[in-house]
Amino acid sequence: MLTLDFERHVDLPPAIVWDALVDPVLLEGWLAAADVDPRVGGNYDLRWLASSTPQTFGRIAELDEPRRLLVETEGEGSLDFRLTERPGGTRGTSTLLQLSNTLELEPAFSRRVRANWLTSLDQLEDLLRGHPVDWSNWDRDHGEAWRAHFREVVELR
Repeated sequence: MLTLDFERHVDLPPAIVWDALVDPVLLEGWLAAADVDPRVGGNYDLRWLASSTPQTFGRIAELDEPRRLLVETEGEGSLDFRLTERPGGTRGTSTLLQLSNTLELEPAFSRRVRANWLTSLDQLEDLLRGHPVDWSNWDRDHGEAWRAHFREVVELR
């Protein structure tokens, strides 16, 4: 079992970031096409639009709006999103977003998964600034950023 941890400071309140985690339209703007029932036990299914990864089927294990979303998936492990309100930001508050992805993964593949999440979190920030992903042009718009993240990440051993 391997846990990959990520952290981002987002210049917006947690309620706005939260919506991007549970609203299917907003999820498609940064992560994947989604079918989400935002309640404990509800589905959290993702169709990846920029990769050959098979559809991910998940269930919401914990939901504490707008602080924590824990999703248990088939094949992609658990996704644990934590949002902490911080002072500052353009609207008076900002958000510390922490993501832990715990999954069965050979260390040789950790660079790829890390690069995927780093790019997705970049895309989340773009969405929150009003620029959702144009999936038909993903490689043109985000491919080089993904490759840069891949080069920067050190393989876990």
